[in-house]
Amino acid sequence: MKLTLNLSTAPSPHERYALAWAVPTAVIALAGLVLLSLLAVRNFREYRRVHRWVLETEQTEARLRRQEMTLRREFERPELQQVYRQVHFVNSLIGQKQFSLTELTEKVSKLLPGEVRLTGLALPRGEKDPVVRFTVAGNSEEAVETFLSNLEDSADFAEVAILNQGFAQEGAGQGPVTIACAARYVTGRAP
Repeated sequence: MKLTLNLSTAPSPHERYALAWAVPTAVIALAGLVLLSLLAVRNFREYRRVHRWVLETEQTEARLRRQEMTLRREFERPELQQVYRQVHFVNSLIGQKQFSLTELTEKVSKLLPGEVRLTGLALPRGEKDPVVRFTVAGNSEEAVETFLSNLEDSADFAEVAILNQGFAQEGAGQGPVTIACAARYVTGRAP
């Protein structure tokens, strides 16, 4: 007689569920592993890209630092130091500039009516409030008188004096009217 013995135990419901869920769990775990691997590869590539950018930036910074040192050594040469001192001196003189001829001309031009033109401008040097001499020519006496009025009313000029005047001759037709005058320029200061 032969006896057959089955020593295995009957599967429990937990074991049956574990076996049924093993395959889907393995698939999900494998998908998670693939996803994590892809993220790791992407992060590694990003790291490499940033690392290359940092290296390039450091190389550029080192190159610029070398150029700066070369330029500093070049600038510290004695002949360039002399040029630098001269430039600094000229810039300080420009900074001390107190009088502008273009500014004076602009102010006078604003006082001129349309029919009057400035034909001469003289300015002596060295005075605190320089006396400016004007020569103007106009189409009529009224236009020249308007200029003199504007000059007297201006806050930039004081002590207006007529030095010379030339009017058109009676019966000679209309000719230019010229006048020479002087005024103290109180806005500007002579150098």
